[in-house]
Amino acid sequence: MIEILLVRHGQTEWNIQKKVMGDLPIPLNRVGRLQARDLSKKLKGIPLTACYTSPVKRALETAAIILKGRSVPLIKEPCVAEIDYGEWQGRSFREISHEPQFVTYFTRPSRSLPPKGESMRQVQRRTIAFIERLRRRHKEGRLLVVSHADVIKAMIVNYLGLPLEELHRIRIDNGSMSLLWFDGKLERVLSINSHNHIETYFGQELSIPKKIRQKAFAVKRARH
Repeated sequence: MIEILLVRHGQTEWNIQKKVMGDLPIPLNRVGRLQARDLSKKLKGIPLTACYTSPVKRALETAAIILKGRSVPLIKEPCVAEIDYGEWQGRSFREISHEPQFVTYFTRPSRSLPPKGESMRQVQRRTIAFIERLRRRHKEGRLLVVSHADVIKAMIVNYLGLPLEELHRIRIDNGSMSLLWFDGKLERVLSINSHNHIETYFGQELSIPKKIRQKAFAVKRARH
């Protein structure tokens, strides 16, 4: 049996500003560092076999803080890196909200393709291929994977048996934990978007622009 603990990196200033980071080396802010320390405390005493992290700066920082004082291997893993957002990188959601592919990203994730970037189907293929390699490589143990919101969502919908179109029905906050559990052919999602404090579940403004949320809802209603 193996457990794979999926952690989203801590908060950055660009998360607050709602800007597309991609693989830019944006560091954690004060809150992000506190979130990572909180995770470190929460996981204290829980054995970890290894940590695989996105090579992007904010994820590396989060992983290093969580593992401080532990003799756990920290391995950079490109397969769980942030999505290649192409020409959207460095721009705000507001700036690109009028672009057709940005609307598609939220209404039809399986068809999304940022200009000169990476499609969500490509993201899901690389992440699931990685998880399946972990299952073959580690027959038992608990693995920590530090990654990014939509990358983690792509893994979760797969192991819930949901289509990629349901991606944005899941919320993954900064500094949250989700848990995949595997025992032979059995696959389970034991936890999604877990926090230490219940108040973090409430009162957070969604980063998806309101008009796009409304359009996504209308598309889903039409499909069903």
